[in-house]
Amino acid sequence: MKQSSFMSFIESTINILVGFGIACAAQAIFLPMLGVPIPWSANFAFAAIMTVISIGRSFLLRRVFEALHIRRPLSPFMQAVVAERFRQVEVEGWTAAHDDSAHGWRDLARAGAAYLIGPDRYTVTDYEADEETVPVSGRLIWPWALDWWKPHDFRRDLVRGCALGIAEGEKFDRARKGKRRVEKVAA
Repeated sequence: MKQSSFMSFIESTINILVGFGIACAAQAIFLPMLGVPIPWSANFAFAAIMTVISIGRSFLLRRVFEALHIRRPLSPFMQAVVAERFRQVEVEGWTAAHDDSAHGWRDLARAGAAYLIGPDRYTVTDYEADEETVPVSGRLIWPWALDWWKPHDFRRDLVRGCALGIAEGEKFDRARKGKRRVEKVAA
């Protein structure tokens, strides 16, 4: 996701203010050690001047780097999915370690699919059954106890389903990396 100009300014300002404090302390300690006595007011003034210059430099560089990156903007839906995945980890506590140890193969994907299908009963044509209809509901494939099944509304369920799909993909990638590491060590 692209950072706004305002957030670039805030980040740069906080970064430089921290640097201002470090610069004042460093000048007060090291300049006298180098034989350059400097009064505290001059130290403060010089640090303030350099801080203003640094804020401008940092802001401009951040904007240049943002402009140089060729990025595809995320749609509001994609942003919601990413935010939901972070919420699952940061608020709900469903960490990578939990996902790896507590859930079987494709459990997260099945849960995601359940939310994507939704709680309603749909009928879909089963082409192998001579055009008969088969009832489909997300709860039929829900991998855990039904008290964990909490559909909300269509968009929210789509967001949850996609975020759970991401969690399954991340779990798969971690497992795949682990296997490569084992193979390299064994070889």
